[in-house]
This record gives sequence, structure tokens and C-alpha cells, in this order.
Amino acid sequence: MLVRLHAAALRGVEAVPVTVEVRVDRGIHFLMVGLPDSAVRESQQRIKSAIEHLGYRWPGKGITINLAPAGLRKEGAAYDLPLAVGILAASGQIEAEALEGWMMMGELALDGALRPVRGGLALAQAARSPGMRGLLLPHSSAEAAAFLPEVAVFGAGHLSSVLEHLSGARPIGPLSGDLEGLLCRQEATSLEPLADIRGQERAMAAMALAAAGGHNVCMVGPPGSGKSMLARAMVGLLPPLDVHEAIEVNRIHSVSDRSGRTGGLILQRPFRSPHHTISDVALVGGGSDPRPGEISLAHAGVLFLDELPEMPRHVLEVLRQPMETREMTVSRARSTVVFPAAFQLIAAMNPCPCGMYSHDPARRKRCSCSRHARQQYMRKISAPLLDRIDIHLAVDAVPVQDLIPERGEQGQLKREGRLERARFWRRRVATARLMQSTRNPDGVTNHRLEGAILHDLVVLDNEGDHLLRRAMEQFEFSARTHTRILRMSRTLADLDGRDDVGPTDIAEAIAFRRGHRSPDPTGTSSPMEGASLFAGSS
Repeated sequence: MLVRLHAAALRGVEAVPVTVEVRVDRGIHFLMVGLPDSAVRESQQRIKSAIEHLGYRWPGKGITINLAPAGLRKEGAAYDLPLAVGILAASGQIEAEALEGWMMMGELALDGALRPVRGGLALAQAARSPGMRGLLLPHSSAEAAAFLPEVAVFGAGHLSSVLEHLSGARPIGPLSGDLEGLLCRQEATSLEPLADIRGQERAMAAMALAAAGGHNVCMVGPPGSGKSMLARAMVGLLPPLDVHEAIEVNRIHSVSDRSGRTGGLILQRPFRSPHHTISDVALVGGGSDPRPGEISLAHAGVLFLDELPEMPRHVLEVLRQPMETREMTVSRARSTVVFPAAFQLIAAMNPCPCGMYSHDPARRKRCSCSRHARQQYMRKISAPLLDRIDIHLAVDAVPVQDLIPERGEQGQLKREGRLERARFWRRRVATARLMQSTRNPDGVTNHRLEGAILHDLVVLDNEGDHLLRRAMEQFEFSARTHTRILRMSRTLADLDGRDDVGPTDIAEAIAFRRGHRSPDPTGTSSPMEGASLFAGSS
């Protein structure tokens, strides 16, 4: 007897429908075709033990299984459930008609218990095809998949529960998930990390600018100046996830190996901080069975790269394409997969190998590095990569008086002041994001504006145009830098709630681009006249 069931194969962050054909006829063999990997081929012993544990018999005949399409490689133990149900139906022990329209995936234990599988949300998206009655998954995998609308998702803990549901003896109720309600009830990201930052007013303004417009940041400063704290506090400035972003984030994490261990939904923007020894495949994704890398796990969130020059150059160079396209294409001999990678890059580095070089002459004497050593250190990062980073931020060491905690009422007042500062920046970022969502095409943030749309939204007067032209000529900015300065100036105006972009916004954007400490756009000391930290170190 021949029966057909529905399953799916994960390819990148998507699921491709797979038809499981099981035939039981004369002979004594167990043959599986359709490019199964070793984990799928080893399923025979798990399936046989689970079936016999429930009191069913293992067919003493020839069992032939085909996984179609035959040219798509099938990997993992998630095919145990459809294979077990198909063998029971093909051998006449359960009704074959009851399987029509059901997609099912799950790994079996020897006693028939169902173990979680990865990619629950991706599997639910594959189950949205016409004619599907629902998706059967293990409980822990079904909880996340149930948040996808238009799909009936059923969770089971045992093979016996699946068989009783299919026969109608004990139906399982579909799971319901209110992702929008969960996001509304989700508490905002704590402002405590922002309140812990002492001093660094200029850096806080730069991080607010980055959060408001989605701009990338590279912080340069001595050890202990607060670069890592600023990066981690960035998530507190970003607006909460919307429903579409939450589904996309959880879909990516559900197909990664980490999701099976941590479990649960991700309801806040991700923050990923890989070590500087990370490989290029771990960073951008790939492998023989392509999996998402850190840039995809940071989708809709923050990717923090500390000790940027210590990372291998070939690893950093692979970031150039996804930073522009917001996705990572991984091509292999058998397939090509595309991973979402709309991350916001926050990088941190020391100004020199010893870390003590400073633009302040009073502090510069503490640096023991030669000019050549500083040049070699900076050259570890290519100019094309730096050109893709909007904000180059010089982070000074925090003054000692700001580090000493004050006790009693005075200390409490200062703590409240820092919390109010954090609330102030969060409100301004939220207002700027709201302006962009209503004004920009498709509600994109400013860092995605380009072409005629960007020039329609950034109309400069004569003074602003002259300032930008002068900067382009003096500093030999690239065309990409010209676009990024316009984007940042638009965001600076949004932070102030203004419709027009003025010369002050252009000067401030140039200063942030140059890594200058304290621009004076209205006076005689233009930010263009100061040397940037990058220029001084390279």
C-alpha cells in the first residue's frame, strides 16, 4: 500500500515542502531514497522502537520510502514523525485517509515521545499552502509557530497523541498566539544601562542619532572609557519590535542551533556581541548546511564588534555586502540561500595598539606606540569598510570626578538626573522614528533613503550646500559618504522635530563623520578645520 504525507526541509531560514511517500509491499527490506542524510537514514531504529512501544507491529515486509523532491537534501531527525505515521498507514494499522492535508515534523524518542525540532516558524510558513489542514509539531516547537497567522498549529508530546488526533479519538485543540498582545505587554528595555553611563554626553547624543536613523557607529577610545557600555545601552534607545519584525527575528532564531537550547520567544531587539576570534562563516552564515550567522541573528537589532582591528581582515571584509543590501547571500554547489541581515553595526576599537593614544596633547604622552605602529594598527581595517560606517565617534576617558559615586540625597539626585537624561533621549528617538515612519516611503528609517527621495527630503540652502561642498573637496569624501552625511543631517533634524535641514545639521553630520569632539558649526572654528582621530592616527 502506498501513502503520501507532507513534511518540509529547511533551506536557510525558509522551509521547502517535502512529500513523504511510503510503500509497504512484498519482500524484506528497508529502503529510503531522496537524498536523506545520516540522521534521516538512522531513523529506522528510533521509529521501530517507538511503534513497538505503543503496541503496534513493525511490518515484516519490504518498506520503501521516497522523500520528494529527490534532488533536495533532507537533513536532521525531524522526519521521524511523518515516517512513523506513514509506515503505520501503509501497513494498514491506521486509516490512510486521515493523513490528507496534514504537515508534520518531529524527532522521536525510543518510547515515542516527541522532541523539539528547529525552524518552527519556517515550517508554519510552508504549511500555509492551499489544501493544508494544519501543522503537527512537538509542543515546544509549536508554541512559536502558533504566532504565525492563517496557520492551524497543533502541539503534541507523544506519537500516541498524534495518532489519537488523526483518528479523531482524542482531538488536539489548535494553539493560539497573540504576538501583538505579547509585544504590547512586553516591558520596555530597561533604562538602567543608560543611567549607569557617567559623563559621555557627546557619545550619548551620537548613540541617539544612530538609534533614531539606524546609522552605523564606530567608537574609538582608550580602554575603560565606556565603549562597551554605550553599545549595550543602545538597545534601550531603540523602539520596540513590531509584529512583522518579531516574526522575522524569531524565524531566524528558530532555525539556528541555539533556539533549541534556549527556547522561548524573542520579544526584544537582539544584541549580538561575538568574540573577535570569530570565523567568517560564523559571522555571516554558511557551512555545508547553511545556517544563519551572527549578522542574521542580529537582524532588527544590534551587532556589536568589540576590538575591531583584532578581528581577521578577511572576516571583516565579508561585512561589506550585507551592510549595503541588508541580506547575506550564501552560494554553495547544491544551493543558494539568502539570510536576512538588517542589523545595526556598533563597532569599538582602541586608538592604537597600547590603547592610550589621545587627541588631547596632555594625555598623548602616556602612549608608547610609534606613529608607524599606529598606522599599521589602523590599516587592519580597510577604507571601504570604514566608508560604510556613518558615525566615527571619539570616546574620551571619563573624568575621575564623574566616576566617584556620591552617597545620600546628592547621589540619588544625580542618579535621577541620569535616568531623566535616558528618558529624554528615548523620547526624542521615538519621535524621530515616528516622523520617518509617516514621511519616508514604506516607513523606512533614514539610513535607507537614497537617490531622488533623499534629495527631496534634504533640501539645502546656500550655506548648507557650500559647507557640504567644502567638506567634500577638503576631505576627499566619497559619493557614499556624501549620501551618508545627507542621511545623518536628515536624522538630526528629525531629532529636533524640524521639517527642514539646516547648515547646523550638515555641520554636525560632518563632525560625526569625521570623529571630531566638539563641532562649532556657527562660529569660525568649523568642524572641517579639526583633524579627525582617524586622520591623526593613520
